[in-house]
Amino acid sequence: MIEMPSTARQWRRRATVAAAIAFAVACVGWPVRQAVTRAIEAGGGEKTPAAAAEAYLLAVFQPDEHPDINRCLCGDNRDELFRQARDLRKQVESQVTFGVRVEATNWHSDADGTVSAMVDLRFTEVAPSGNITLTGATHRWRFETTEEGGVGGGWKVCRVDAPPLCGIYLRC
Repeated sequence: MIEMPSTARQWRRRATVAAAIAFAVACVGWPVRQAVTRAIEAGGGEKTPAAAAEAYLLAVFQPDEHPDINRCLCGDNRDELFRQARDLRKQVESQVTFGVRVEATNWHSDADGTVSAMVDLRFTEVAPSGNITLTGATHRWRFETTEEGGVGGGWKVCRVDAPPLCGIYLRC
């Protein structure tokens, strides 16, 4: 039997190891890349100030146990804004038994990132006679937004001036 020189054996072994590493990187690298991309997109803001304000409204009032509100909140006072959103959500959940539909119209944007809209919250309650839709008065909500840079950049809400829910939207 003819024996291969040691350099040829070493070359084959290195080629096999390199192919195995390339295969492992390809198999593991793609899911990791996808996960990193999703994480970056999840932390990113919205494309416009109005989109950030609308994302805030939907995150607060849609029936989801884990709303994705962090993507539309400023980094400076994120904790305060999160508490405010949680309080608004609790007020609604304590009064409404079924669902909320958010209708925002008449959007107005200023050059400084301030956005306002006429917001109407329509509540559906389950009653023995059937579903009842309750509508409060439409009121103007005002959102101060800013465009953040970096990986999690985009337009985000920094302050919300909302009318009180009780007495305007809800009978408390």
